[in-house]
Amino acid sequence: MSGNAATARPLGGFDATTAGIGSIIGAGVFIVFPAAVSADGGSLALPLVIAAVVAYACGVAIYQISSALNEGQANYDDGGTRAARVILGPTAAFVTGWVFLCSRLAAAAVAALMLGTYLAPGNAVAVAVAAVVLTAVLNLLGASRSDWVSRFVVAFVVAVLAFVAVVAFNSDLPGGTPKLATLPEPGFAGLLESSALLYFAFIGYGYLASLGPHVRSPARNIPLALPAAIAVVLGLYLVLGQSLLDFFGPASLAAEPAPILVPAAELSGGVGTGAVLIAAAAAGLGALSALNAGCARIGAAMAAEGELAPVFGRRRALLRGRPAVPWVGITAGAAVVVGLVLAFPLSTLLGVAAFTGLLYAGGTAVIAFTLRKRHWYTPRVLNVLGIAGALLLALSLPLLDISLGLMAIAAGAIVRLTFRRGRGDAGGRGRPAP
Repeated sequence: MSGNAATARPLGGFDATTAGIGSIIGAGVFIVFPAAVSADGGSLALPLVIAAVVAYACGVAIYQISSALNEGQANYDDGGTRAARVILGPTAAFVTGWVFLCSRLAAAAVAALMLGTYLAPGNAVAVAVAAVVLTAVLNLLGASRSDWVSRFVVAFVVAVLAFVAVVAFNSDLPGGTPKLATLPEPGFAGLLESSALLYFAFIGYGYLASLGPHVRSPARNIPLALPAAIAVVLGLYLVLGQSLLDFFGPASLAAEPAPILVPAAELSGGVGTGAVLIAAAAAGLGALSALNAGCARIGAAMAAEGELAPVFGRRRALLRGRPAVPWVGITAGAAVVVGLVLAFPLSTLLGVAAFTGLLYAGGTAVIAFTLRKRHWYTPRVLNVLGIAGALLLALSLPLLDISLGLMAIAAGAIVRLTFRRGRGDAGGRGRPAP
C-alpha cells in the first residue's frame, strides 16, 4: 500500500516486478498481523495464501481493464473511473471512483496511525495528525521522490523486515512484556476475517497491474511481473508472520500493537530499534504521500468527468518552478484523513480500509468479467474467483466495519445527486463495445 509515482521511463520486466513489490509492501505489514491473529486464533499461513490469491485474481482484472483501453483512454491515475465509464457507463464510473477514494482515504488513516503507534505510542494520534499535515504540505509544494530514492526505501524496508524475522526466529527470550489477548476458536469465519485483514497488506498490487503505459512490452511483462511480485511478497509475509508467532505466541502477538519493533529491541545498543523505527517512518510517510496525491488525482479525474464539483479539478503551482497540483483535492483529502484519525481507533480503520478495498477489487473483477477480448491467462473463471473471493472476504469482517464502509459509500449517492443535478452525462459519451 505504499504506492509510487509512475516513472517517466519505460520499465523492463525486472523493474516492473520490483516496482510492484515496492507498491505492495508498505505500512500495512507493520500492524496487520496482530489483527489477523485476533480474528483466527493464531493461524497466519492459510489466510495469507487466500489473501494473495484474491489479490492476484483482482490484479489480473485491473490489468485486463487497463489493456482493453486504447492509449488515449488509459489512465492509471484515475482509479479505474475512465475504464468503468468506457466499459459500463457513467454510473459505474462514479461508483468505481468513489469506492476507490473511500478505501484509499481509510488506508491513509491506517498508515498515519501506524506511524504514530511506532514512533510515539503515548501520543499516536497527535503524531498521526502531524504526519498527515506534513505529507499534504509537501504534496502541495510539488515535492516528489525519484525512482532511485523509492527503490532505496523499499530495499531498506524489506531488509529490516527480513532482519526482524531472523532475530525473532533465533531469539531465546520471551516476546517482550507479556500481553495476552483472548483468542477465538479457529474456524471458517475466523479464517475468512483474518484473510480479509491480511488482504490489506497486499492492496498495492493495483499499481503494478495498471502500469501498462509505463512498461516495455506490457502484454508480456505485466502478466509475468504481477504473480512474481505477489509471490515474493507472500514469501516474505509467511516468513515474517511465522517468526512473530514463534517469538510472541498467538495470544501475545494479538495484543501487541507494534509487533515488528519488539524483536528488534532485543538487540543491544538500540540498533535494531532504530532500524525498525526508520523503516516504519519511511513506509508510513511514503504511503501517506502517495495516497494523498493519488486521491487528489482521482478527485481531479472525476471532476473532469462531471462526477465531482469542478473545484476538485483546479490545479495550481504554489512554488515557482514546481508543477501545478490539484490543491483542493490534496487539502480536502488530508482533512478527511485527519477526521478519521481523530474519530476512530486503528483496529476499526483497518477493517473499513480492508472492506472498501475488497469491494473496489470485486468491482474491478466485475468490469473485467464483461470484457469479450481476453488472453489465455485471463479466463473468466479468474474473474469469478476475484468477485467471489473479494465479496466473501469483505462480508466476513466485523459488522461495525462493514456498516461504516457502507455508510461512506452510500454518502457517494448524495454527492452524485448534488453535483450531477441538471448536468446529464459528462461529455455525452455513449458506451463503446469493450
